[in-house]
Amino acid sequence: MIALSRRLLPTLIPLLLTACAAVPQHPVATPAPPVIAPPVDDVAFVPKMIRPAPPADFWASMRDSFGMQGCSADPQVLAWARTYTKMPNRFEQQVNEVLPLIVYAHKSAMTHGVAGEFALLPWVESQYRHVPGKKNRPAGMWQIMPETARTLGLRVEKNYDERLDIAKSTNSVMSMMRRYYDDLGDWRLVDVAYNAGEFGLKRTIDKHGGPSDDEGLPDVPMKATTKEHLVKLMAMACIVRDPARFNVQLPRQDLDDALQVVQVSNPQSLAQAAKQSGLSMNDLRDFNPAYRTAKGMVTSSLLLPKSAADQYKLGPVDPVADVADASADASMDDEAAKPATARHGKGKGKASKKTVAAAKKSAKKDEPQLVIHKVNNGESLWSIARLHQVSVEQLVKWNDLQTKAVKPGQVLKLTASR
Repeated sequence: MIALSRRLLPTLIPLLLTACAAVPQHPVATPAPPVIAPPVDDVAFVPKMIRPAPPADFWASMRDSFGMQGCSADPQVLAWARTYTKMPNRFEQQVNEVLPLIVYAHKSAMTHGVAGEFALLPWVESQYRHVPGKKNRPAGMWQIMPETARTLGLRVEKNYDERLDIAKSTNSVMSMMRRYYDDLGDWRLVDVAYNAGEFGLKRTIDKHGGPSDDEGLPDVPMKATTKEHLVKLMAMACIVRDPARFNVQLPRQDLDDALQVVQVSNPQSLAQAAKQSGLSMNDLRDFNPAYRTAKGMVTSSLLLPKSAADQYKLGPVDPVADVADASADASMDDEAAKPATARHGKGKGKASKKTVAAAKKSAKKDEPQLVIHKVNNGESLWSIARLHQVSVEQLVKWNDLQTKAVKPGQVLKLTASR
């Protein structure tokens, strides 16, 4: 046996060595080569789209400035909101007509740190009308009593009443509102104080205590008319909060309509100021109703829409034709608009049906159909722009106007030429 082992050993040793060599060995891990980024030039670079910032939404900024409870404050609030908007088209038209005043009042409210709802207060007081007021009666869109005017330092004279001065009365009222809030600490009570009187409200609070923490209508004793005043104000704010709920669309703010206070360097008549601003006398006095007569002299400042303010700052313009010339121009325009047969006295002043039909057909075929407006007495470029819901700058561009002053009988294009 031993002899056999000795004979096999030389044969087995090489076989064992070969078998050991065949056993697989675990490789040593090596770090992966670093990933080298390709050059920037080799990558398709797509830049982000740069879009201009959207225009500021006036109504959104007003909502953000509200300081009272919303539509759910009281069922009466919702009821009045529905009453205001029961004719949606009419409501939208009314808001559009006074939008420059709403925007101006809101700007003043923000300056004084007053809740945004109070920019809507003249809607409740007067619907933004410049109520002239009589002896011992309230006046202006804020309906300020004579004794309140004296407290606020507003002049009340026969021919000039600062209660009707939009800029001065608005500034005074907002300053008073802020003082009320600093004293009362509740914007709802500020409206109550404005309607019923600050001292009377304080006596009521001293006797019955202040309102509870409930966010609805304040539970302090007040007259029915005073409560309704607050409900109406909150109802207007309710509509602004959610106009779609009442099937209305709030009008877009036109920057040309933004009201500005313009300082007057030298005293001038209202007629001169109207010519220099390009406004009609009616429009100028509508923005400056403190002047009770058209013969007033402007000595300090004027309130004008931006487009008219820009025109006014350029300085005096060439005087426009007087009324007689304007009437003559209007007559000439009317004459030119008549058919040739009528102008020359042929055909008994009437064109034949064939002639009219042919003219209409030719006009439709060869000429662009433009919408036009003939300027009437008392109209200005600003009032025409608001009437047709276009901007003053568009009217200037479409009609190649060198000045913003217009005269009766002048024909304006209301659309761009094709």
